[in-house]
Amino acid sequence: MSSIDFLGAELALAQDDDPVLDAYVAKLRASVPKVIKRLGQLGGEQTETELALWGQRFAALDADQTHRMLSHPFFSYLWRQLMLAAQRKDADFVRTWSRHFARFVALPYATGPGSNTAGTELVLPEPVTEVRFPGEPHHLVFDTAVDRLVIGEGGDGAIRDGSAVLPTSYVLGESEPRLGNTLRMRRPVIAGTDIEIDNTDPWIARHFTSMNSHEPQPGYPRSDLAVRDVSEENIAGISRAFALIQDVWPELSSEIRAYTRLFVPYASQFHSSFTEAILMGAVFLSEAAQPFDAPHYTAEHLLHENSHLRLMLILELDPLVTVAEGTTFNSPVRKDARPLWGMLMAAHAFARITAFHRRAHAHTGLEIHRELAQQNAGLLKKGLDEIEGEPSAAFTEAGKVLWAQMRAETEQAA
Repeated sequence: MSSIDFLGAELALAQDDDPVLDAYVAKLRASVPKVIKRLGQLGGEQTETELALWGQRFAALDADQTHRMLSHPFFSYLWRQLMLAAQRKDADFVRTWSRHFARFVALPYATGPGSNTAGTELVLPEPVTEVRFPGEPHHLVFDTAVDRLVIGEGGDGAIRDGSAVLPTSYVLGESEPRLGNTLRMRRPVIAGTDIEIDNTDPWIARHFTSMNSHEPQPGYPRSDLAVRDVSEENIAGISRAFALIQDVWPELSSEIRAYTRLFVPYASQFHSSFTEAILMGAVFLSEAAQPFDAPHYTAEHLLHENSHLRLMLILELDPLVTVAEGTTFNSPVRKDARPLWGMLMAAHAFARITAFHRRAHAHTGLEIHRELAQQNAGLLKKGLDEIEGEPSAAFTEAGKVLWAQMRAETEQAA
C-alpha cells in the first residue's frame, strides 16, 4: 500500500478493501487484553475471573465476528466508559459495567466452534427485563426481571429464580417470537440493509442526558436532545433517502453500509444531526429542519454524518493538513471559531454533498438538487479558501490529493 492508498476512491470513498476501518478495528482488538487486565485488577477477584473468561472467548472469535463486534457503536461507547472509570479508579462502576462486555461476545461465541455444549452462561450487570446483544437486530424482553441467561442448544424461555435458558437459534431470530416468559423483539432497519433505525437502547438516553448537561457553546442554545417515537412513515422516509443515495452514487451507499451501523432518530428544536467518536458507527438525525420524508434532506444529512465517521478514522492515520498550534478558522456555517479538524470535517462533507446533489440532479432532473449542489459548492469554496489562507498550513501527500478533488467539486457544480 502506498502512502495515499488508504484514501480509497474519489473524495476518500471507502472501497471493499478498506485499510482505514481495518486499522480502527485492529487497534481496538489489540487493546482488549490490556484493558481487560487493568479492569480486572481494579474490579477485584470476581471481575478479574469473569473478564479473563470472556477475554478467552473473545480471542476465539474469527476475524469477521471480531470486526462486526468491534465496529459496532456500542462497543466504542462501552470501552470509553470503562477506560474513563479506570482513570478515575471507580471500582464499583468497573465491576458493574465490565459485565456488559459479555453481551458483545456471547452470541458470536455461542455460534462458534469453541462453544460449550452445555450452553454459554451470561451473568448480567443487574436484574433487567430487557437484554440486547449489540449487532443483532433482535432483543429479548422478559415478563419479569432476569439476572442470568444461558444460551445453548435447548431451553424453554421460562424464568426460574431470575434465570432463563434459551436456544441460540431462538435468540438469533428463528422460530416464533414468544418462548415461555421471553419475547423476542425485532428492531427496524433501513430497507435493503442491516443498518438499524433505533433510539431505544438505554445507552442512547444516557448519552443524550450527558450531552444535555454540558454548558452550551457561545451563541448556541443548550442541547435539548431527546428520545422520540419512530413511526412506520419515518422508517419509510429514511429508507427512500438511502435508496436515492444508492441509485445516484452506489459507491457511497456501499461505504455507508460499512461505516454506519445505527441510525438514531431523535427530537430537538434546533439540532439537525451529529456524530460522536464515542459512538463510532452511529449517525444521529432529527427533523428539526425538515421531515425524514424529504428525501433530498435526509439523504444529504445521512451522507454528511457518515462522511464524518469516515474522515475521523482517516485522520487517525494521516492529518492531511497541519497548522500552527492554536490556529482557528472562520466557518462558513457556524458562529464560533473552529479548530482545523472541524473545518476539515465540514469541507469534506460539503464536497461529498455537492457531488451527491450534482449526481442526483443528473439522475432525477429535480431542480432542488441543482440548487443544493451550487449552495454547498459555495460553502465548500469558502472553507477551502479559509484553510488555504492560513500561512502555517502544510499539506501531506494524501491531503494534497483529497484537496484537489474537493477543489474540483467547486468547479463542476458552478
